[in-house]
Amino acid sequence: MEITSLSRGLTHCDEAAWAHFHERYYPWLLRRAIGRGAAACDAPEIVQRIYLRIIRHAKVFHEASAFEAWLACLTRCEVIDAARRGKRRGWLGERFQQWQESRGEKEQSPRSELLQQAMDSLADSDRKLVSRHYIEGWSQAELAVEAGTSVKAIERQLARLRLRLREQLSSPENC
Repeated sequence: MEITSLSRGLTHCDEAAWAHFHERYYPWLLRRAIGRGAAACDAPEIVQRIYLRIIRHAKVFHEASAFEAWLACLTRCEVIDAARRGKRRGWLGERFQQWQESRGEKEQSPRSELLQQAMDSLADSDRKLVSRHYIEGWSQAELAVEAGTSVKAIERQLARLRLRLREQLSSPENC
């Protein structure tokens, strides 16, 4: 399948075009993502997110080199976004891990008490969402299915909750 018909098929969500694209470019995109610094275990999820970007921004290309340059750009952007998500998740994950460990101890440190207070200040549904994502390891997709909403809505809600917890934990009276 030539690039013009392939890219046109992608813009029209043609199943045959997507099947051909997947067969031809999935391994290429995986190698690109890993080559840009993504962990091999994270690369398949990154490629899936690239597919979502393709769906949103598909356009017709007439040259393979231009199409592949566009895919490389999408890959670079998604790897960067994944690294940013990982940093946000890592910071809060560390805090929650400290909190989890401190819950088992008889004497709580002042920081773990602050985290406990911050968690207690959340509504039950928000606390459950944060706990499932950062402690139990549920993916945003799993949380979205359970809540009957979109992944983007869960992503926004978690971002809002992270900000709220971060503000509470780093307020001057808590430092």
